[in-house]
Amino acid sequence: MSATPHSGAPLPGRSVLVAGGGSAGMSAARHLLDLGAQVTIADDRVTTAGVGAIAGASAMVDRGARLIAVADLLADPTWAERTDLVIVSPGFAPDHPLPATARAAGLPIWGEVELAWQLDAAGIYGPPRTWLVVTGTNGKTTTTSMLADIVAASGRACAACGNIGLPVLDAMAERPRVDVLCAELSSFQLYWAPSIAPSAGVVLNVADDHLDWHGSFDAYAQAKQIALHGVV
Repeated sequence: MSATPHSGAPLPGRSVLVAGGGSAGMSAARHLLDLGAQVTIADDRVTTAGVGAIAGASAMVDRGARLIAVADLLADPTWAERTDLVIVSPGFAPDHPLPATARAAGLPIWGEVELAWQLDAAGIYGPPRTWLVVTGTNGKTTTTSMLADIVAASGRACAACGNIGLPVLDAMAERPRVDVLCAELSSFQLYWAPSIAPSAGVVLNVADDHLDWHGSFDAYAQAKQIALHGVV
C-alpha cells in the first residue's frame, strides 16, 4: 500500500496503469485521460470476452488508452519500468500479482478514491471539497443516503458517491459544483486510499467479512479505521 504523491497529481505525460475496467477503473481512466496522462487499462476480459465486453472501453481506446489483459501485462517483465503510477480497482487484493509486482518495484499504488483525494487536494477541480465518509460492514448505503439528504436540506450542494454507485471522481467533476462528498467506502476502497483524511468519518460496525481479501479480521478492521483518519 502506498500513497506517495507525484508532485500534486498524476498529470500530463505520466504513464498510469489502471488495473480493472469496471466502473471505478473506467472513471479513473477517463479523468486521467482528461488530465493528459498516458493510460493503460489492464483487464482480463480483454482476452476472455473482447474489448466490447468492457463498458466504455472502445471510447477509451479512441482517446488513446491502451487495453491489455492482466495476464499479458504480467508476462512482460518490463511493464513496471514503464509505469509511473498504478490505479487499482477495489477487486484487486493486496496479494494479487499485479499490485504485488508494482509494490516490489516501488511504484505508488492508489485506488480510484485515493486518486480523487489527491486530485481534490491539488485543486484540480477547484477548491478542495468537504469529505464525509461512511463505512462499516452493514448499513453503509442507507446511512450515506440519509447523510446526503441531511446535507442537501442544509443548503449545501452534495453528492452521495463511492460504493453507493457514483464514482467519487465523477461526483467531483459534476456541474454545478458539488461542495460536499458523502462517500460510502468499502474496506477495499479504504485500503487503497491510505492518505484520505475526511472532515468526518464513521464506522458503523465491523463483523467478519471479506476476510479472504484482507487475510484476517484485524486487517479488515484496520482498513475500516482509515475512515477515521480525519478531523472527526
